[in-house]
Amino acid sequence: MGNLNVIAIVMVIGLTIFTVGLAIFVRRFTRTTADFYLAGRKVGTIANASAISGDYLSAASFLGVAAAVYASGLDGVWYAAGFAGGFIVVVLFIASALRRFGEYTVADFAYGRFGSDRIRLVTVVMVLLTSLFYMAPQMYGAGTTWTVLVGAGVFGLSPYNTGVIIVGLIIMFYVMVGGMKGTTLNQIVQFWWLWTAMFLVVVFAFTAGKFSYPATLAEVTAENHRDVKTYTVADLTADDGALLASAEGAMSPEAFEEVQAVVDAGDPAATVGVLVPAKNKLHTLRDMFFNEPGHRYNSFDQFSMVLALVLGTAGLPHILNRYYTNPSGAAARRSTFWVLIFIGTFYILAPIAGLAGRQIIDNAWRAGAAPANASYVDGLLLKSDAIMPTIAQILGGEWLMGAVAAGAFAAMFSTTGGLLIASASAIGHDVYEKYINPGGSEARKVFVGKASVLFFALVALGIGLGIPAVGLDKAYPALIAMMVTWAFAVGAGAFVPMLLTGIWWKQTTERGAIAGMIVGGGGSFFFIIMNILKQLGRLPDEGVLAFMGSLTFPTLFTFPAALLTIIIVSKLDGQLPKNVDEIWMRIHGTASERHERDMGTDKVGSMFSSGGK
Repeated sequence: MGNLNVIAIVMVIGLTIFTVGLAIFVRRFTRTTADFYLAGRKVGTIANASAISGDYLSAASFLGVAAAVYASGLDGVWYAAGFAGGFIVVVLFIASALRRFGEYTVADFAYGRFGSDRIRLVTVVMVLLTSLFYMAPQMYGAGTTWTVLVGAGVFGLSPYNTGVIIVGLIIMFYVMVGGMKGTTLNQIVQFWWLWTAMFLVVVFAFTAGKFSYPATLAEVTAENHRDVKTYTVADLTADDGALLASAEGAMSPEAFEEVQAVVDAGDPAATVGVLVPAKNKLHTLRDMFFNEPGHRYNSFDQFSMVLALVLGTAGLPHILNRYYTNPSGAAARRSTFWVLIFIGTFYILAPIAGLAGRQIIDNAWRAGAAPANASYVDGLLLKSDAIMPTIAQILGGEWLMGAVAAGAFAAMFSTTGGLLIASASAIGHDVYEKYINPGGSEARKVFVGKASVLFFALVALGIGLGIPAVGLDKAYPALIAMMVTWAFAVGAGAFVPMLLTGIWWKQTTERGAIAGMIVGGGGSFFFIIMNILKQLGRLPDEGVLAFMGSLTFPTLFTFPAALLTIIIVSKLDGQLPKNVDEIWMRIHGTASERHERDMGTDKVGSMFSSGGK
């Protein structure tokens, strides 16, 4: 059992009570589907910007970016750059047009733009696939943070499983009760909490931790970069102990003595954490250093990951749904401007915290003052995703640890709440309301939405509990950030080509859009599964399957393939909707132009002729 952080636990409980209480308070205002899914379309600019930021800054941002920098150096900084840059695509090409279209969900846009039940159902499948990929790291972050915060389980469960279950049940309850309005208000509060927590960690690092960015960067770069790995004794002693000898050269004598003791015990199945020299994937004949790229990604993945993050933001269903809560297209653009300010400052702070952890955690470990609930190998965290609560406890004791732990739970509450709303709307609105019971009462529709939240919350729990069972936590050094990038890759492949062509190329057809989503989203899903199998050792080391498994982030393939598929199939098909001019007016026309069109005038007819853009 670990050490209980009483003050931190009290702060987390306080945030949880506030979250649940706020959801109960707004329950009276959630009577219709517009209330449940879109908060009545009455969310103001700054409020929605804060809510979007809270929805966006998930466990991957709060825990994963700092962890990726801590574990991988410059390769980890790409996460911050990609996450921050993603909204540029949204504000320039998607946000305003999507809100002017004026529906509930991405599937509504696809149906309204192309007029097909088939494309609505394909979109629903892709929404659910993207959302489930994004729920996984939130649940993993819940278990990881609970382990560091409490270090103990309940009812015989492990600390990790306890955290996953408790957090999952809390999120499920407040989303079911409060709907989008309750989720929005909570996301506003949660965003500012987690932003402040990150800010405090950086301030404490410079003051209490006596951290110097240039000095620490030079210090950690002076030696070859090392990886933290967990191996069995059988692995370490194979090939005449080559791996064990490599670990001995990378570790301090004192730390290696502990490894040797486990080996000498003679149990081949026993596991132990070691340090081994990191390999340079960009320049295989050169050593790997902290301030250079190549630790995690080869030349293909370097570009593909950033492309996935930048484009994937525009393909996240729970983010796109938020733009329907704005009262107008102009308000959607203004909200995105403020989002860029809010998250831009956050992503400046997160890499600083990751680098500070390399110095501060190592110093605390060598002084015997490192938090007991985290695991270490020669001064480095065994699981880098624990960096934020660990560094907070070292720098500010239980008070700062409490602020960070509450911030981590706020990130999970906020993002998972948005994902549950997006998933519920895909089933409750896009399937139940449109096909199963179109004439049902508002009360019945809201009930189905809440039931959908319950179902997907239980699915998220199952995914979270299954991650350690299949060994993913051991296969990837910064798992939270990695899993979120998978969700971005699926969203970038499935939705962004369809949205860009559907909004800006009038000749896009329904068959072209469907083909593009299947190629982009389905292809991304296939390559991600292959990479997981590769990391788990389930694929051969050479051949076509090995190559497919080596593509950590497939967006550099799948996005252009999806875009090209849409263009080719649309050109071959040529079956445009009969009301394509009206659709184009709805997407691009100003309020006065749409009014004139509705009044039967032809003043702007030439602007929206069938030639299109």
